[in-house]
Amino acid sequence: MMAASSNSGCRKCAFCPNNSQYSCPRCNVQYCSSKCYKHQNHAQCSESFYEDMIKEELRSGTLSEESRKKMMRILHRIKAGDSVMGDEEDEPLDSDDDEDLAARMADVDLNDSDAIWKKLTEEERQEFRALIDKGGFEDLIPPWIPWWDQQIPKVQEIRPGSQSSPEYAVGCPEIIEVPLLSELTKVTPSPCIPYNILNVLTAYAWTVRLFNGDHQESSLDATEAVLSLSAVLAANANFQEAAIAVESPKMEAQNHPWLMESEEFACTVRNDVLKILQGPVANDQTFYVRAALSEIHVLLHTSKANLSKKKKPAGGRKGLFTYTFMDSSNDIELKITTLPNVKSAIKKVEFLLSFVKEYSEALLSITLL
Repeated sequence: MMAASSNSGCRKCAFCPNNSQYSCPRCNVQYCSSKCYKHQNHAQCSESFYEDMIKEELRSGTLSEESRKKMMRILHRIKAGDSVMGDEEDEPLDSDDDEDLAARMADVDLNDSDAIWKKLTEEERQEFRALIDKGGFEDLIPPWIPWWDQQIPKVQEIRPGSQSSPEYAVGCPEIIEVPLLSELTKVTPSPCIPYNILNVLTAYAWTVRLFNGDHQESSLDATEAVLSLSAVLAANANFQEAAIAVESPKMEAQNHPWLMESEEFACTVRNDVLKILQGPVANDQTFYVRAALSEIHVLLHTSKANLSKKKKPAGGRKGLFTYTFMDSSNDIELKITTLPNVKSAIKKVEFLLSFVKEYSEALLSITLL
């Protein structure tokens, strides 16, 4: 998390003519952006930060298979030397180099950063440091492609009696099964519920975009983001207009420097919500909505399990996002991600899933201009 400068309006960035917005938590130098944070004159701090980032990620002990693959890709790119920073498209490594690195890493636990570091040659370590110094680490992490952006036929044949999942379900979060809302309560649903769902979906899309798809591995931080952005989940708010429900998370982000993003980012999130509402196919239009709510449900349950341990997991924050897309090594302060709040949010998400399951027409009638 970037440390905000208390006098950002009257201090200059140490690396460019702009006013500073942040101060380095290690050396207190003033800077205005991620680019300036990585300036060559600040390499002593930034280089060690990114090196620690890799080591802490590997040391966390919670790498998923996908993260392991990312780590191996990074190591392969380091082995490639200067070509990783070229303007040309990535070229495959020489087969001998590829086999050599694979052989050296064959018996190494990718959760053990020290073991990996020992397996790298001194030349590879220097190349890695040079790459970090050039600000190229983020280029090694492939951009996350949202599951709702998949290209699928708008009309698909579903054979009667077929038990296989439809094509559009591949790569999407697994749907959580919930009872119909009428089985839970006889009270007529409030007309605010569809707009409340929009608010939750916007907070979700903002979070997964910000975390570059690494939200499940950074569950506590991602939960803090979702709860901070969604007044519905965190404060029992109700919305009566679609525009306000979708705009609210952007306004909430202004209160949290680590959540703030550009207007372009906000427009992308708004389009994400629209795509989720449109769904994959006409005869199952709410599938993406249910998938998004289901993934929030999984995220909250993961955080609930971590919070139930009464302490954060060993190694602090986890996930590639935590160390790659934040501009300092400080932890995100968990202000509202408490066990009671997470349990309450889980119940709310289950309620919204039940509503969508039974009252899809009310949700689909919303016009998001």
